[in-house]
Amino acid sequence: MRCPFCKKGNMETIQASFKEDNINYEAFRCSVCREEIVDMEQLHQLAKEYKKLRKAKQTGFAKWGNSIAIRIPDEMVKELKIKPGTKAQITREKGILKITPA
Repeated sequence: MRCPFCKKGNMETIQASFKEDNINYEAFRCSVCREEIVDMEQLHQLAKEYKKLRKAKQTGFAKWGNSIAIRIPDEMVKELKIKPGTKAQITREKGILKITPA
């Protein structure tokens, strides 16, 4: 598609990110003027990622013997039906710590 701004370039699909929020998204960039736009489908996907981020809770890390412990907010404990003794798998994905109850 032609650039709606400069009318000279072609819009190319790019992968972009909001680094401060750690959110990746797809957009279109003009090959000439470098203007970027998103279509409605891309915008909906981006909104979905921000909705997930809004549901996130902040917590802290604490020293526990030679390890580090993390507190899980009560509403997440209830939602995920986590009880003392529940096992979990911890993985790293692109610098992100992911904890999955088993």
